[in-house]
Amino acid sequence: MANVSTTVEARATAALPTLSKAERRVGRALLGDYPSAGLASAARLAERAEVSPPTVLRFAQSLGYDGFADLQVALRAELSSRSNGPITRLPDAPAAGSLLDRLLQQGRAQNERAEQTLALLAEPALEAAVALLADAGRTVYLHGGRFSHLLALHLAAHLEQLRPGIRVLGDPTGGDLGALLELSRHDVVVLFDYHRYQRSAAELAQRVHRAGATVLLITDDLSCPVAPDAEVVLAASSTVGTTYQSMAAGFLLTELLIPLVMDAIGEPARTRMALWEEQRRAELLP
Repeated sequence: MANVSTTVEARATAALPTLSKAERRVGRALLGDYPSAGLASAARLAERAEVSPPTVLRFAQSLGYDGFADLQVALRAELSSRSNGPITRLPDAPAAGSLLDRLLQQGRAQNERAEQTLALLAEPALEAAVALLADAGRTVYLHGGRFSHLLALHLAAHLEQLRPGIRVLGDPTGGDLGALLELSRHDVVVLFDYHRYQRSAAELAQRVHRAGATVLLITDDLSCPVAPDAEVVLAASSTVGTTYQSMAAGFLLTELLIPLVMDAIGEPARTRMALWEEQRRAELLP
């Protein structure tokens, strides 16, 4: 069986430029609904990609697998590993090289991975996300998990300089419960959920739906359990052989969203930024 230390997704992403036109159709179909599309039958994936079943077999072999069944074994192994914590991913021994060499090597790998996954963002989803974040008629609530809440704070800190109506939900079932009671169909909840995925995120998405509000999910993988309950999903991952799942691509994505939202809002965003800076002038050191 092929080595599963590199994910099927990473192999497919890296191989796309070298594949035949028909095989690229299979790759895009797989990556567009990963990993679910790869766990169905070869015939079903071929139907989705509008190619013949033998093309699916050739696609799997082009990625280095013995066949489509071997690719599915690798996918199932990925899903099993995702349910495990970082302790299960600890290496047996430190990598070779100086600390700086190791840092730069990992940095380059994560940067390349981030670029690859950002390139796979669906343009309609990106356009919808920017439109939601730029609509000043909607209150935007942001929440994340144990670590991904840092992403929610990061995005909120920028958005509140561009527009009103930005609120961070630190404790949706406790101190911020009142905010959930006030949700309406005009509101947006930006939910960050990164592996290891949390039950509380799925429960929050369900509560948001019951209130008629919109869920914008930012995650590391389209297979995130919250994805089916989100109206808009943006997925970006930069994890490459790390003990802890990396959110570097998530931080990059939130920063790249800011200028897009600013342009969508237009002059009101620039005016608010100017007022913001004027209010902070006395606080800042020369």
